[in-house]
Amino acid sequence: MTQQLLDHDFFYRGSAPTRVVAPHNREDAIQLIGQALREGCVVVARGGGMSYTGGYVLAEDSRPVVMVDLRQLSQIELSTLSNGWVVVDAGVTWQQLHEALQPQGLRAVFGGPLSGLRATVGGAISQNAAFWGSGLHGSAAESTLGLEVLLADGTVLRTGVLSRGDEGRSRYFGPDLTSLLVGDCGRFGVKLRIALAVEPLPAATDSASFSFEQPINLLESMQSIARCRLAIQQVGFDPLLANVRTRRSSFADDFRTLSKVLRGSGSTLKGLRSIAEISLAGRGFLGDAGFTQHVMCEGLDTHAVDSKLAQVRRIVSDLGGREIENTIPKVMMATPFTPLNGILGPNGERWVPVHGLFNVDRAQEGYRAYLETLESFEAEIAAAGITSATLFSAVGSTTTLMEPMFFWQDELEPLHFDTLEDKVIKRIPRNPPNPSARNQVAKLRQAIMEAWKPLGVGHFQVGRAYPFAASLDDVQQRVYQQLATTLDPHRQMNPGVLGL
Repeated sequence: MTQQLLDHDFFYRGSAPTRVVAPHNREDAIQLIGQALREGCVVVARGGGMSYTGGYVLAEDSRPVVMVDLRQLSQIELSTLSNGWVVVDAGVTWQQLHEALQPQGLRAVFGGPLSGLRATVGGAISQNAAFWGSGLHGSAAESTLGLEVLLADGTVLRTGVLSRGDEGRSRYFGPDLTSLLVGDCGRFGVKLRIALAVEPLPAATDSASFSFEQPINLLESMQSIARCRLAIQQVGFDPLLANVRTRRSSFADDFRTLSKVLRGSGSTLKGLRSIAEISLAGRGFLGDAGFTQHVMCEGLDTHAVDSKLAQVRRIVSDLGGREIENTIPKVMMATPFTPLNGILGPNGERWVPVHGLFNVDRAQEGYRAYLETLESFEAEIAAAGITSATLFSAVGSTTTLMEPMFFWQDELEPLHFDTLEDKVIKRIPRNPPNPSARNQVAKLRQAIMEAWKPLGVGHFQVGRAYPFAASLDDVQQRVYQQLATTLDPHRQMNPGVLGL
């Protein structure tokens, strides 16, 4: 990994590390990180680097900074599958885990974020995350059963089912430290191994897509389906995001996707039928679809799935939705981890989201607050040439995720070129630096966070972007600061992240 990739993520830029270490295995990691800590260095762990919240981007520090590239920690231990979990090294990607479990007829209960082609398990657990499986099972934290974490004093803390190392132990024996270390962004230690819950692959799957004229009906539909636990996954798009998604991919991508739909279908006949439907729908299948909802269901057999979809259709119909071609969920299920060309807009624009996690009774207020914020910035947005779009998703039965995204013309970072496919790099324009628009996007994101704060909003991948410490009351702040001081008295583990 070159130095030019290490001082920034997809939005934030900071100081380059003094040096980079890339351990080959857990033992090597313990030795190299321990040595850096004893030398008084600051230690920052990095996985796939698919971040936009400054999680591994440091401000200047007077001490030497060692960045630890964990991607070579790539062991997957399958001997625990009979107990219902898999143990993986922190550098394993979600795609690699998917490929290792599939021949066993299994998958991880939380299957990874959409960036799973490059995102690592260690990175996602350190940030906490949602997507594959989240519609039914919630975030990554809910399916994380144990951790092995290197602390600032060089010792290894094991939690949950990993409490006795490879011998294993029931998770349920007094307080469990696992959840406390999920979502810490590396502030409390460097994750080395993770135990994740697994489950059998579904015997039958199907999907449906719907359109609503108003976002309030879309949100109510998602929440009702989530409460009834009918869908393994739900995602919603506003009209702008639906258009962005269809403009990003090429016809060559479409043909590759069609072959994956065929391979992923339960039977050749069903696969051919799906391909025919997608082909007939063409690239304009959404038309003027409004706010769209895409629902993915699973079951023990086709009868169970059909029953769930029948209930879904009743819920949607009662809320005034209409069914549309289900091309998007078919493609998503066939290709869960696609090349990460979505880190740009369809015409090569810079991209950055801001997201919020809302209790279901606050989601509509959250969307209204977002629109009011956009309206208050209308002149600045127009002057800077900023466009926006929004994604919605259900995270379990209690939480709605809302993720506005912003696009603007600007110079790309080395990380963009390292992530994009070559064919995309060849066709995108090379824009000059546009710090004015970038600063306007930063102000807009901050204003949205402030507008959401009274609604009790939560956030994944807190990093240095979201105000975790500032959101705590006095007692909570005292407990977290005491915990950070106990685990890391010299502030060597990614200091400043979480606001701690």
